[in-house]
Amino acid sequence: MKKVVVERPRGQSSVPNRKFGARLPYVPDHDYDEQPKRVGISASYRDYGYSAKWFTDVLGPLRRFLEKNVGRPWNDVYSEMCASLDKRKATGKHIFDHAMDMVDTNCFIGASGKVFRLCWGAEREVEGLYVHAQTGILCRAVPPNKRELKRRRLLAEEVTWLNINDESGYRKHEGIWYLVRLERVFAGWTRSKKPVMVRDIFLKKDVPLDRGWYSVAIAKKQCNRDELQHLRYMLQNRERQIRNM
Repeated sequence: MKKVVVERPRGQSSVPNRKFGARLPYVPDHDYDEQPKRVGISASYRDYGYSAKWFTDVLGPLRRFLEKNVGRPWNDVYSEMCASLDKRKATGKHIFDHAMDMVDTNCFIGASGKVFRLCWGAEREVEGLYVHAQTGILCRAVPPNKRELKRRRLLAEEVTWLNINDESGYRKHEGIWYLVRLERVFAGWTRSKKPVMVRDIFLKKDVPLDRGWYSVAIAKKQCNRDELQHLRYMLQNRERQIRNM
């Protein structure tokens, strides 16, 4: 595997270093061996516009090897890699570094029963290859489908508006929930030079309506205890419906 992954010429390896080529004046008792003979790679990239060399590791075989061993104990897979690669050498250590980047080994089970990992101090759900925290088996996380991504997006959105019916609803403004009275306003089917203006009771100014029908809040009052309880019930019911999508 080591020959396939790392023993490959680097990008721009055919570009030679720019030779120094300076004509040095004769100075008695001067050590000319101390003068530079050529410009280094970083200097040639910075000063002469040469493209720097880069790694061209072929990571496909390593990824296919790890994918092929999904379902096996990670310790067995790691032992097989140690048997064929020498971590004391630069090439072997380089491959192990790539393998550790592909596999999340420090995982834990969250309160929801899902597997998480720590990423810059924050908990993230695992993606790709990982080692199960309880069984030690090399696993592959199933990527979420479009429905799951939509479900996560809706659950992560902050709810600031809930309609009870066509005449009333709840609205959150500056962290406070209000019970508002609604009125249906028609702004026309096409845009006009003089749009319909309505009074925003929260912004306390007139705002233009584009086109179509709108539910406009015309009165408000801060929610009391019973209304907050009803609001919590509606939020729980919304979350339940999203999870059952």
